[in-house]
Amino acid sequence: MDFKEFVNKLEQDLKDFLSDTSPGAQVRQTPVEKLQAGSYTGISITPADTNAGMNINADQLYAQMQEGRSYEGVLAMALSQVEHGMRDMPAVDIQSITNYETARNLLCFEVVGTEQNADMLANIPHTDMENMSMVYRLQLDSNAQGTSTILITNAMIEQYGITKDQLHADAMENAPEIRPASFKTMAEVMAEMMGMPVEMMPQDMAPPMYVATNEDKVQGAAVMFYPDFMDQAAKELGGDVFVLPSSVHEVLILPDDGNMSVEELRDMVTTINATEVSAQDRLTDSVYHYDAGARIFELGEKFEERQEQKENAKEERSSVLKDLKDKKQDMDLKPKSPGRPKSKDEPAIG
Repeated sequence: MDFKEFVNKLEQDLKDFLSDTSPGAQVRQTPVEKLQAGSYTGISITPADTNAGMNINADQLYAQMQEGRSYEGVLAMALSQVEHGMRDMPAVDIQSITNYETARNLLCFEVVGTEQNADMLANIPHTDMENMSMVYRLQLDSNAQGTSTILITNAMIEQYGITKDQLHADAMENAPEIRPASFKTMAEVMAEMMGMPVEMMPQDMAPPMYVATNEDKVQGAAVMFYPDFMDQAAKELGGDVFVLPSSVHEVLILPDDGNMSVEELRDMVTTINATEVSAQDRLTDSVYHYDAGARIFELGEKFEERQEQKENAKEERSSVLKDLKDKKQDMDLKPKSPGRPKSKDEPAIG
């Protein structure tokens, strides 16, 4: 069957199943617009006793059939998702968060690549940071099964009667509270993954860098824009640092100690993104630099340009000073011409 036939049949079968297990539940097809190339055709299920619902990703399920799974097997997967989704649905009154005073306590933000999300960004409030964009969400619930959030749209801030600047300021204040930052050495992270004390980690196994994310390790790359976070990271590493976007979930931070150039680091990020990171999790292929003294976060190329301009300006000043010094020396060495002798009849002055 083609995709349209598949979605229609899946919708009807879910309706039949829920008519017995969840009478009155609404089941309908709906396009789900998401960031990070995550948009899909969905089937939404909303129980009769709540105004919160869930979505089933029909694209993913159809892909399973394309790979050889039977329709019955795919339907069983969909039913399992529905059962788990309805059981773990966050106990949030959606109506209550139409009030901004309630909603602001749920505010957080995430970062995505600007270029690859341009269409979606046109309809949502966002703040650009170089070639990344901060977007804002309401975090409804967070548990072992995942995090439930609502993306803030332009229509929502109009309904709230607030500006994007206020939304940004409130999210910056609230995000570190509900999504605390995590800043660990690579050795600590690898030791946790291997279930061993960090002291037992061989020194040559973990690269000398830090991993920055949040405690849930979901959409944790945003922590680099938490207030004062980069200052604290730079202090921990002893000066300027490079920031490598491992994914939307975490960034790697390493000292700018002269051992690697921006080009070398960018090649490394690009290779890892192309081979190990899915499109949905990819942030950018860029490398960023934080100048601790000037408190400037920027693309690595911009940092190198600033450094080159500084060096050129320094060389120009040195050249000008040298020219002035040489001219002064020439004047000092040049013999002075004798003054004109006075004639006998020339009156004296004074």
